[in-house]
Amino acid sequence: MRGATECAKRLKLFFSSLRSKLGKVGHPPLSDPITQMALGILSRDTPEAKACEGLDRLRGVVVDYNELRVIPPIELAEILADFPDARLKCEDISRALNAVFALEHTVSLERLAELPKKETLAYLEELDGLEAYTVARLRLLGLRQHAIPLDEAMWALARREQIVHPRCPLREAQQFLERQIAEEDALEFVALLKRHAWNELGAAVERGEVERITSKPPDRTARNMLQMISMGGSLEDEAEPSREEDKPPTPEPKPAKQVAEPKVSKEPRPARRRKASQARPAKTAKSTTKPKPKVKPKAKAKPRATAKKEAKTTKSKSAAKKSARKSSGTARRKTKTTAKTRARKSVAKAKSA
Repeated sequence: MRGATECAKRLKLFFSSLRSKLGKVGHPPLSDPITQMALGILSRDTPEAKACEGLDRLRGVVVDYNELRVIPPIELAEILADFPDARLKCEDISRALNAVFALEHTVSLERLAELPKKETLAYLEELDGLEAYTVARLRLLGLRQHAIPLDEAMWALARREQIVHPRCPLREAQQFLERQIAEEDALEFVALLKRHAWNELGAAVERGEVERITSKPPDRTARNMLQMISMGGSLEDEAEPSREEDKPPTPEPKPAKQVAEPKVSKEPRPARRRKASQARPAKTAKSTTKPKPKVKPKAKAKPRATAKKEAKTTKSKSAAKKSARKSSGTARRKTKTTAKTRARKSVAKAKSA
């Protein structure tokens, strides 16, 4: 934090002046963590007495906090009636109780008393509906850990007295005061600062002239929406803040797209082997253009010497064929004449006998 050394010096003088001016002040009552969580949400911009009165109204219509968890925030706001920011604070209480139930399976935070401080702080900061002031109050008055919670009046007075930097955010201011104030003096310092702050700036807080402690925006991711529906809640319970100044500056996130489940691919069957005769020819794309006719290559011209030799051989072959034909014809004629002469001789012998 800027100017930490100067702020630390002014803090010591301011603490001693409060002790001498206000004397002994009653410490805020200690109770269970869930009660302090609800009181922290109700008392961030209202006095302690009015916050306790509002919590008594809510607890008067239910048996326990588990029953309070399932009541819609609209009905809880009707019970609080004229309480400042009743609808917004009832939504924060409902979201915080449901977040605790989703993690612990019961509406209780007693298990955090056994955890180290770092793990407890990380756990509480992840809970839906809890801002920095409520987390610090729950740690101090619910879990008996060292913390300095600052509501709207206390935060405005700390910046006016310059015990913290004027532009320091709330969480950083609480961490700085936690390092400067001893653990045994934490309850006394918180009680003195709260009494003095509401005496000085209580009217300014009611008029909205100080910086507001904004509510933690709801977690609208798809995973959180499905988890809330599975627990029996409704999407209408997670409504937007009713006031314009309480709305977070960031735009609403777009709803997550539904991711389709991946299809399980079956193992491919082995392809059957076909015979060579049954093999299908590969399909070819039909071409629009007509195929060109094949042109036979021209025979090469032979030399003259080879042409003369081939002509002589062809003549000799034709002559041989002719002679063969003549010889076959004469042989046929001879066989015919011999057969006739034999027949005549046989007839003459028969006559002579």
